[in-house]
Amino acid sequence: MLHHQEKLLKTAWLSVFVEQRAVDRDARKAKLKEKKERGERDALLAAIKKPQRGSDSEDEEGKDDMVDAGRAEMGLDGVLSQEATGARVYLDEQGALNWPVLFLYPEHRQTDFISAFNESSRFMDHLAVMFGQELPPWDTDQKYQPQNLQLYFEDEETEEMHQVDLQTPLLKALQHIRCSVKAGTPSFIVLVAGSPFCKQFLSGKKVHHLKYS
Repeated sequence: MLHHQEKLLKTAWLSVFVEQRAVDRDARKAKLKEKKERGERDALLAAIKKPQRGSDSEDEEGKDDMVDAGRAEMGLDGVLSQEATGARVYLDEQGALNWPVLFLYPEHRQTDFISAFNESSRFMDHLAVMFGQELPPWDTDQKYQPQNLQLYFEDEETEEMHQVDLQTPLLKALQHIRCSVKAGTPSFIVLVAGSPFCKQFLSGKKVHHLKYS
């Protein structure tokens, strides 16, 4: 009888031991996962806030602090949001940020979404593909040719427009303090230069011209 009870106790103890080992293992895995995710978030935030010079504004010359300041003020709460598009910024193996980007065509109330726009890629690199041999069906007048396009972002506080050179990499635009990132997705307005709609859209608005050198 005693031997049987000892056997039962040993079995119960072994069961508790195994369960506790499993709990400890899961806790270690969760802790390692949390540490890894925290490291990835810290690396992502550091990459976003990393200052890089090389962009300027023609009508804001001498205000270099505005460039990089916008990027430095970015926090992960906003840029990691996936509410709008289901995509979010990530750091690739080469250490470059890849952003979800939205192009807006107010003349036709249309949009284009790029899920992973490498920050070193130029705007023209993407627009040349989107408006290459096959034009979108809504461009019935075939006005949206790459060489005819102008790109802007809007300062939501002042409602002023900032024109971005199409040869500019995404990185340079995001470094500007007035270039905001809503719901984790930078957005840019695309217009046809000199068109009646472009003139009407920009009428009464102050336009800043950003250059990349």
